[in-house]
Amino acid sequence: MVRGMLLVDFGENTCKFALVKKQEGNLEVRQWGIEDSRSLEHAADHVLEKTKGMREDAEPALVSLPSALWRSRVLYEGVERKNAALRIDKKEKEAILADLSAKARSRLVKQMQDSSGILAEDIRVHAFNILSYAIDGYAVPDILGFPGARVDIHAMAVFTLVKHLPIVDTILERFSGMPFRIVHCAEALEAFSCMKRQDAVYIDIGDASCSIAVVQQHVIYLDDIPRGGKDFTLHLQETLALGENTAKDFKERYAAGDFSFLLREGVKKGFSAIAEDIGRLAAKSLAGVLASLPPSVFLFGGASRLPEIQEVFHGSMFERLPFHEKPRISLLLPKDLWAVEFPGKTNPILTPLFFLPYASQ
Repeated sequence: MVRGMLLVDFGENTCKFALVKKQEGNLEVRQWGIEDSRSLEHAADHVLEKTKGMREDAEPALVSLPSALWRSRVLYEGVERKNAALRIDKKEKEAILADLSAKARSRLVKQMQDSSGILAEDIRVHAFNILSYAIDGYAVPDILGFPGARVDIHAMAVFTLVKHLPIVDTILERFSGMPFRIVHCAEALEAFSCMKRQDAVYIDIGDASCSIAVVQQHVIYLDDIPRGGKDFTLHLQETLALGENTAKDFKERYAAGDFSFLLREGVKKGFSAIAEDIGRLAAKSLAGVLASLPPSVFLFGGASRLPEIQEVFHGSMFERLPFHEKPRISLLLPKDLWAVEFPGKTNPILTPLFFLPYASQ
């Protein structure tokens, strides 16, 4: 039996999956699909049934959940030492990191409470990973053995809300018969950035929201904005009096250019307004990054192919932001992440799915 890896990306309305085999740093795609999901439970059952008989002796499956369920934020925290001349020993390192981790978690709770009114007891942190250290402003691979007055960490927290735990537990139960790991897309992107050294602004235009990540050696900024593909679908439903599934199909055809001129003109104004709103919110989010921005901007996700999205992001929306140089906007596709040969290699809705194998490196 071929040893493979099952990748599953649960979105708000679709589930993407692929059964792949690693071969000398590249991937062979043995099976893949994009499914409309009535529920996460139904989608999980469908994927497991479709790949049954091909998953024996597989590596742990990598599963990502919708951003509303499985969240991540980048945090920065620092502490002053009492004796800067002394080198940090093992005992002090443990105490410093415990202190910094507690401070960072408190900062996360405060951020969530200030932005959404979410209380500390409503948050469950699943992972807390320190991405980098600095002593007196200088990056170090580890604080052990160094002197210095101030220690700073740059960390990533992965968390969910307590009210969503029953849904998460249902997914855990579905995959309990095989080795698997839930991965936040930001964790996979962090692993990708460390391996490929690709500093960039990454914008995933999903169905319910857009996820924004800025990478400068590490992931230095994460945010979500509450607009996405569902807004275009809703506009089609209202403008053309369509049912939701028909509107989704029309949106796919529209993105592929398979619309008559009159029909395109009938929805273009509304699509342009939605795209401009997404662009404005993305620019507003990026204005909060406390660093100069890398000039590569990668768009992916289902709605990234819409011509109005392309027009807005290739326009003047980034002019006032502190990029190193004039930003270069491009689609990021599965074939840009791996040397793969399968029909979905140019579909940006699958790009988050193909980030996942980097999390296993």
